[in-house]
Parts: sequence; C-alpha cells; structure tokens
Amino acid sequence: MHWTLYQSFLVILFIVTGAINTIIVKYADLQESESSDGVVRLYFHPYIQTTQMYLGMMGNLVVFKILICVFKLRSQEMVDEHKLTKGNRNFNVLLLWMPAMCDMIGMSTMYIALNLTYASSFQMLRGSVMIFTAILSFPCFRRIPNFRELFGIFLVIVGLIIVGLSDWKDQEEKKKEEQVSKGHGNVAIIGDIMVVASQFLTASESVLEERFLLAKDIPPLQAVGWEGIFGFSTLIVLMIAFNFIYVGEPYASNPGNTLENPIDALVQIGNNWRILVATIVAIISIPIYYFCALSVGAELSATTRQVLDSMRTVIVWIVSCTALDQEFHYLQLIGFLVLLTGMAFYNDVGCSVLRNKCCPSKGQAENQEEQR
Repeated sequence: MHWTLYQSFLVILFIVTGAINTIIVKYADLQESESSDGVVRLYFHPYIQTTQMYLGMMGNLVVFKILICVFKLRSQEMVDEHKLTKGNRNFNVLLLWMPAMCDMIGMSTMYIALNLTYASSFQMLRGSVMIFTAILSFPCFRRIPNFRELFGIFLVIVGLIIVGLSDWKDQEEKKKEEQVSKGHGNVAIIGDIMVVASQFLTASESVLEERFLLAKDIPPLQAVGWEGIFGFSTLIVLMIAFNFIYVGEPYASNPGNTLENPIDALVQIGNNWRILVATIVAIISIPIYYFCALSVGAELSATTRQVLDSMRTVIVWIVSCTALDQEFHYLQLIGFLVLLTGMAFYNDVGCSVLRNKCCPSKGQAENQEEQR
C-alpha cells in the first residue's frame, strides 16, 4: 500500500487527534483548582466538557463552508463532485435534532464515566457500540447479523467482561493498600457500566444518522456541524436546570454538589491555566478529528479507517499507564486484544485486507460499496 504525503498526513492527524480527544479531557479531570467558594477541588464538569465538544463540532460547519468557497473559486462541478461537499446541501436541518439529542445524552454520560474510570478503559469499552448497533439494526433495517458478525459480537462481550474484571481487580488492590481516591477507585466499575450503557445512545444516533444521511444524501461535515449547533444550544438551556439538581459525591464536585455548575467551571478554568489549555486543545482537536476521519474514509477506505481508529486506543492506553493515573494490568491487555479481535471479525477487517491483496479489483469494488 502506497500512500501519498497528503494521505500519510491525514492518517497521522486522524490517530493523534482521536487519542487527544480522550486524553486531554481526562487530563483536565485530574487537575485541581480553586472553586467559586474558595475551596480547591478536582475539575469535575462533564456537561461543560460536552458543551466544548459541541463547540468543536460546530467548527465542522465552518470547515464545510470554507471548502464550498474554495471549490467554487475553481468550479461549481468541483463543489458537486468532491467527496466532502457533494450531496443534498439544502435539507430540513431539524432532521438532525434527534440524533443530536442521542449524542448529547450519550456524551454527557460518557464524560461523567470518564471521571470515574480510567481513560484506557473508557476508550476500550466504547467498542461495545457495535453490539447495540447490531441489535438496533434489526428492527430499523431488518438487518440480521451473519455468523462472522455474531462471533465478533461474542468476542467483544468477552473482551468487555475482561476489561471490567481488570478494573475490579485494580480497585480491590487499591482498597487493600488504602489508596482509593474519590476520582475513580471506588466507582471505576460504575464508570465502566456507564460507558457501556451510553453506547446504546451512540448506536441509536448512528442508526438515525444512517436513515437520514443516506436517505437525504446529506454531506457528513455539514451534518456534524448542525448536530453541534443543536447539541450546544440544547445543553446551554438544560444547564440552567442542572445548576439546581442535587446529586452529591462522587457524581458531582462543586460548591452545591449539583449536576452541573457552569459558573464554578469558569472560575476553575480561570484559576488553573492547565485546565484552560486542555479546554482549548479539546475544542480545536474535535473538528480536525472529524475532518480527518471523513477524509481518511474517502481517500483510502472505510476498512482502513476502522483499523487506524483502533490505534488511538493503544495510544490512550500507553499514555494512561505512563502519564496519567493508571497502572499497567495484564488483564486489560488481554481484554483489549479480545475486543480488537471481535471488532475485526464483526467489521470483516482481516478478510477485506486479504481480498485487497489477492484480488485488488474485487477488494476495491467492495470498499466502494462499504463507503457508500
């Protein structure tokens, strides 16, 4: 496989920004800063972090508009034919409100879970989305998994259990050593369960997007941007109510122990430059990641994108064990390998690579169908 310099750059940026999106949020969660009441606390503001993600997603709409302008300077045909801008650009944007709501609830739950568990476990357990996608695809599309996909799902479930056992064993060891922290130790398993549960909403979002984006032929960058607008505006309104809903520790860490405290979040960001930098990096990395993800799928193949996407989990795991708050545990490595194998079976990654090697023309045709 020979990649151009541009394709190689896209691949590197795709993997790096994908890993940064998880690492930088977890890094912010581990920082302490003075709150609005003068008490130094850990930065625990999952809904603010979800809002910053939507700010980044809104940036995709800006990128889309810039691409439209650049391509129009060359020719209108380029706008209508380029993989990132072609499609139905005039549609009812309210179609994307429901997927945005699924994403908003799912991502908010995941960011709460990220405070409770490890960044690597968080990233690995997100692979459970394929289980819920397969379940939801049957009533929505009458799509029945074949034996290969069912075997892949079975391996993913086994991998999820092993990763959960790894966190449980680590939790028990910390209890014995009296090193349990409020951030993750006692509630790591709860965080793991929340990550898996949130993937039902992520799968629902994917199924809804498949129905609307394919039926209406909506350009993905434009769709992501509008979902960012809907998610951001809805969450801003909801946080007014969240400021008065008491939840207590360990699911809140602000002066009133409420579901969210936007003012306290701004104060903590202002009192710790590390949190400020992490917030800015997260907002910037989101649109770059989405752009690279779509470009890699268009320039190379959907299969290549799936293989590369698993590499960011490896990066998150290495950084978690070396620079964040996690210790190496062999069970997690085993769980990750089983997860990876299950996802490869489900997505037919190994077979696709063999087909591309042995029969390039057939492999290319199947990749084009997979991208469609």
